Amino acid sequence: MKLQLPSAVGLLLRYGASELTQIAVPDSERPIAPELLQAAAEGAALDDWPADEVAIATLALARLADAVTRARSELAYYLRFRAEADGVPAWVTDDLAEMARYHLFDDTGKEDSTIRTRYKDVIRRLETLAREDEARGAAEGGRAGLRISHNRRLMSRRSLGQL
Repeated sequence: MKLQLPSAVGLLLRYGASELTQIAVPDSERPIAPELLQAAAEGAALDDWPADEVAIATLALARLADAVTRARSELAYYLRFRAEADGVPAWVTDDLAEMARYHLFDDTGKEDSTIRTRYKDVIRRLETLAREDEARGAAEGGRAGLRISHNRRLMSRRSLGQL
């Protein structure tokens, strides 16, 4: 199933570089400027930035990539009944970005936070989609799981009539 994964640049544009910089930079590291993370994501030259801050930005980009990968794995679970020919609904791409954002927050999200509420909404939509796909009779991988076969008949009234 072909699905466009959100890029770091796309996530930074969608949610804001300052918010994602605060989240993506590990607590053990010192804060960096959002402009540095934006430049690193865009592949711009980072020669003007201190080397230690560039290393932190690289680490933050790795955390962004990990969050997208985790979201993609979770999404694959819900799309396991979807046939390749059916494709993926357009709204799934936006939901994948929401899932990545949630995974980036990890366990720091409060139960009543907007990010967790959006994530739960995404999960409900995906569960509904998976139930609909399964109800159509699809099996994992999009192939029908039911196959009927039988062996040749060995006994009949005529063949047992002599007994």
